[in-house]
Amino acid sequence: MTKAHLTQLWQWLSVVCVLFLVASVVSLQGGSEFLGSLFGDKVGVDDNMPATGYFGAIVGGGLFVLSSSVFLLHARRHGDHWHARIPVVWLDGLDTATREGKIFQICVLVIFVLVPVAGVMCCMAEAESGDICEQDTRYFYEGSETMLLWAPVAKEGNQMRLRQAGTGAEPCLSGVELFPRSLTPLTFYGLPLAAGVITTMALISLFSRRKTGQSDGFPEVT
Repeated sequence: MTKAHLTQLWQWLSVVCVLFLVASVVSLQGGSEFLGSLFGDKVGVDDNMPATGYFGAIVGGGLFVLSSSVFLLHARRHGDHWHARIPVVWLDGLDTATREGKIFQICVLVIFVLVPVAGVMCCMAEAESGDICEQDTRYFYEGSETMLLWAPVAKEGNQMRLRQAGTGAEPCLSGVELFPRSLTPLTFYGLPLAAGVITTMALISLFSRRKTGQSDGFPEVT
């Protein structure tokens, strides 16, 4: 891919990732009710915040993996200085070596890197606060068994569900279905972890010193 291809890919993947995670966090904070009243829709507060956080972390983490991978490729292949290794979005022809150019690149880095990191962490924390139960049963789990890192196995072969915390001994009739035991940690923790590793590698490539004109990784394909 050319530099223009990588720039366009990073721009759109990052925009989708940021918008999705911002919308998820707004929902976790009760903002959906405000937005609904603002536009005249009767939207109540989400009664299962952990479910919103669960899917927010998985989908947002997956989008962040894609965007950070493109960012890593660009940082390794293009630019002799850190500000030139960040893809230039929205402002074609921007001179990133100027003071205002560097400030703009820093702002882009904050929006497209730090905001997703904070959003995914917020979603994960909310999801981990929920209760886990087995559908149509009265089996409830406590302590380490409620961790999504290693979710409990169903005792009667029914769906394992994540629901609002503090529901007590109510029958397990609500909540969102968890992925099978092995897939839950792989998606919920694996995707954000992979995104974090790739982003760290991209930031290292961003500020690492190399000779002028030298690029790391695979050569550019035109």
